[in-house]
Amino acid sequence: MGKVLLNFSLFLIFIYFARITRHGLHILQLENYYISRYAKWMKRCINKVLNIKTITLLLVPSILILVSMANSSLLLPGLIIEILVLMYLIVSFKKQKEKKAFVVTARIKRVYTTYLILFVILVLFANMFNYKIVLPIANIAAILAYFFVYIVTVINKPVESYIRHGFCKKAKNKLKEIPGLKVIGVTGSYGKTSTKYVVNTILSQKYNTLMTPESYNTTMGVVRTINEKLTSMHQLFVCEMGAKYVGDIKEITDIVNPSYGIVTAIGPQHLDTFKSLDNVRKAKLELVESLPEDGIAFVNWEDENIRNSKITKNMVKFGLSKEADYYAKNIDITERGSSFDVVIPNKEPIRIKTRLLGNLNILNIVGAVAIADKLGLTAEEIKVGAKYIRPVPHRLELKQNPNGSIIIDDAYNSNIKGAKMALEVLKSFEHKKRILITPGIVDLGDKQSEINQELGRAAADSSDFIILVGAAQAVPIYNGIKEKHYPESNVFIAKNLQEALSKMNEILTRDSVVLLENDLPDNYL
Repeated sequence: MGKVLLNFSLFLIFIYFARITRHGLHILQLENYYISRYAKWMKRCINKVLNIKTITLLLVPSILILVSMANSSLLLPGLIIEILVLMYLIVSFKKQKEKKAFVVTARIKRVYTTYLILFVILVLFANMFNYKIVLPIANIAAILAYFFVYIVTVINKPVESYIRHGFCKKAKNKLKEIPGLKVIGVTGSYGKTSTKYVVNTILSQKYNTLMTPESYNTTMGVVRTINEKLTSMHQLFVCEMGAKYVGDIKEITDIVNPSYGIVTAIGPQHLDTFKSLDNVRKAKLELVESLPEDGIAFVNWEDENIRNSKITKNMVKFGLSKEADYYAKNIDITERGSSFDVVIPNKEPIRIKTRLLGNLNILNIVGAVAIADKLGLTAEEIKVGAKYIRPVPHRLELKQNPNGSIIIDDAYNSNIKGAKMALEVLKSFEHKKRILITPGIVDLGDKQSEINQELGRAAADSSDFIILVGAAQAVPIYNGIKEKHYPESNVFIAKNLQEALSKMNEILTRDSVVLLENDLPDNYL
């Protein structure tokens, strides 16, 4: 009877363990499988990682089972309490609503295989030896489930490195098989995804293009795109390159060998890992340094940090002033979109009309026009391409509600310059009730409080009502808002996004315009 209850207990432990580790693996996935970032998440969310209720409930049967080694009458009660506790923990476990879905990739399956092997070993030991010791050890494993995600990731690291190397080698070989292919790298502290979409849309008027989809900008995201989607028919590969550490972009450029590079901005983004702006600069310029002698670096000349960087490769400057080689003038921005002239060296200006909003999007288009001109597109091809440009999902995407109100969806990630531009767009709706919903900006290291306070000041100048998401996140933003003597009655602090949206619906009218500025992923909740 004892061994039957033992094995049933182990089965329940496995179910509970699997549920907890699924959440841990989701966090690891959101952190791009960086084990150091997962460790930081565990430290930040230690109350979730080491749940007091779980520890207390599982310690009771563990103690009874251990004491039963001296007093066997306590064994059966201990096993029954063990089963009841585990059943309660499993039933009461609430799966959190995921903003970005957990994907069971081949890598995740390998982690689960490792779990299963460890569990089978545990069951064998429990049945072969003294299970009165093994079962409490299994309980400790359940208590430390989030730590096991870390441990198994370390165990699997040699296998993952070998597989990763194989995929990278396959991608390199595939690129070599298409000798006429040109690669355009796109990087920057912000604006790279939007720029990638704009560049791809315009260049596709003349060339057969492929771009990395959505926000695929890590090494393995790029490699996966090449291995699964690149064909001999493609002439241009527009490749977004993201980074959280110095060396990340070089790792990508060593695989794809770009002919052209676009640097959209160098700013205080991901300082939690970069530690300093100088490291951000080094990482972003890895793209420029990788270009061949006849390659061209297209750089945003409005960005002070780019202007102050030493760039020795062939450089084409794009911007909003005459200091740049390609620049926009006669800019007209309305609620329906933007129109402007792009000045091109030794050619007639091109009049661009687009549905995109904001100066940063205009900059993105000017940069794309510069590349298109260098790659031989005609003025007509460029103008037609610009008309096809659509807002990238969740990046200043204008949406109309059935009741007549407007949503400006800028929920994907955030940086202070992009947030300020979005607030300027919100401010331009002068005859509407302007509502801001934001949790602020993250990944800024020691600068996080300062930059969020700056965001608060800008929000006070642009909004009629402000909804902040997350009590802890709200503090520096709220301090910035107060500096502007903004009415406290027009600020609401929500516990989560659901509560924020409920408050929005309370105050929403047909004359409202709502800016959703940033939406923190699950690893920040």
